[in-house]
This record gives sequence, structure tokens and C-alpha cells, in this order.
Amino acid sequence: MNRHAYLIIAHNEPRLLRALLQTLDVEWNDIYLHVDFYSPSLFDEAKTIRLQKARLNVLPNPMGVFWGHTSLLEVELLLLREALKHGPYQYYHMLSGQDLPIKSPEYIRRFFDQHQGMEFVGFWNDASHCRDAFRKVRYYYFFNRWKKRSSSKLLHAVTSPLRNLTLNIQKVLGVNRQRGRDVEIKKGFNWFSITEDCCRYVLEHETDIHRLFHHTLCPDEIFLQTIVWNSPFRERLFDVDDVQHGSMRAIDWQRGDPYVWKSDDVEYLLNSPYLFARKFSSADMEAVRLMASRIME
Repeated sequence: MNRHAYLIIAHNEPRLLRALLQTLDVEWNDIYLHVDFYSPSLFDEAKTIRLQKARLNVLPNPMGVFWGHTSLLEVELLLLREALKHGPYQYYHMLSGQDLPIKSPEYIRRFFDQHQGMEFVGFWNDASHCRDAFRKVRYYYFFNRWKKRSSSKLLHAVTSPLRNLTLNIQKVLGVNRQRGRDVEIKKGFNWFSITEDCCRYVLEHETDIHRLFHHTLCPDEIFLQTIVWNSPFRERLFDVDDVQHGSMRAIDWQRGDPYVWKSDDVEYLLNSPYLFARKFSSADMEAVRLMASRIME
């Protein structure tokens, strides 16, 4: 039986995280869970969770993860490395703790059996996203770890003008850290499903990843797309024109940041072609319970 690795990044929403884990609780799934260092109560709770069929591995030395910072890239690489030690797996699925599968475990397994060898990575290819991706890797972004951390308002107040000053200086000087590099920068969802071969390829290129994306902005939305696009795995991409279909994830950035799915959306999601959806919230646990009951019935 082909095994699957689910790599989960969580920092809040304990009830939602439990629901997610329960929907993945089948014998062919191994789950690797990273809980943010700054969420110690969730980490302690996660260590008490017991599943009946899937193997749950809570990473013991969590990292502090910051929005827009290379720490999110680092935790994704950490999860890939940890899962690869215990492979092989047919697919490695990166999920947020606020995601849910929207098809049954058996349906998801059959889907990947039928599409074995394809890589499910979403791409934003429109001009505005391409410009945004280049902006995020062109300059050095310092002090990003405090950009959205409300827990350190003083550090945010001090570093915000310094961050803006260093950016303005680079713009005046015409800094372009990508100059001379024959790499096409790509951007998309930082949630994906990739094969064992692709996982190995990404980890073999960690040095390149660090060189290209250290001190960039939101590298988690760029590094995998860029590495895969500039590799032989580009030929295996499932869909490069539709970011949702390409990743098989329903994520609505038109109505939110992203939009939080509600009870009224459950039928739409169940009837969609996608396999996973982001994001849900414990503020609407009815949507979570309804989705979980429908896919596990």
C-alpha cells in the first residue's frame, strides 16, 4: 500500500487542528506536525493527541515562525527532511493547521494513484504576481521577523523604519540581487503535494534555496515554485495555468486574506474538483464538523 506523508504547520486553533488530524487518521498516512515555538500550550496539547490508525509525529524542537520571513521556508524544509527520513512516501502534502481535506481519505488516495508522478504545485502567472515575486527577491529584506509579530510591539516600532530605510537605500542604489542569475522566479500557494523524487530534489538543492531566498520577503510562496519550474520536474506539473487546480487546493484570495470557509460553503467545496481547502476557523466549528462528517461517513 502506498504511504502518504502529511506535513502540517500549526500555531493556533487547537480544536481545528484536532479535527484535521482526525480526518487524516487512516493507516496509509504518516503525519508530521510542527507547532510554532511561540505556541507552547498548543505544543503541549498536540503531544497528548492519539490517533487510531495514522502515525502522528510531533516535531520535538519547534522553531519560531514569522510571517513573511525565511523561518517559514525553514520549517517547510525541516518537515520535508524529517518525513524523508521515514519514507519512502508516494506523496508529501504540505498543509496548514487551518486546512481540511474536502474529499474522503480513500478518494484522495485513489486520486494520487491515478496521477502518480505528477507534481501538484500552484502557480500565479499573471503579470501582477510576477512583478510582486520579483520585487520580493530583488532586494534584501531585513528585520522581517517583527513585521507582524504583535507580541513585540516595541521591536516592531523600532525595526519598521529601519526596514523601510534599508529598502529605500537599495532602490536608490539600483540593487538587484538576482542580476546575473539564470533563474526564472515563480510564485504561488505555499501548500503543495509533491512526489518522493521531487522532495529529494528540493532537499538536494537546499544550498541554492538559501542563497536565492535568504532575506527575501515571503519566500514560502516563491522557493518551491522557482526550484521546480527551473528543474526537470517542470514537465510533471499537473496544471501551471490555474493555481487552485495545479495544487488541488481551494483557497479563495478574492474574498479574504484568504477567505474563511463557512457552513454555507461546505456543499460547494464537496462538489469542487479539489482535494483540500484553506482556511477554516474554530469560530465556525459547524463548518468544520459538517465537512469532517461528510468526508468520513
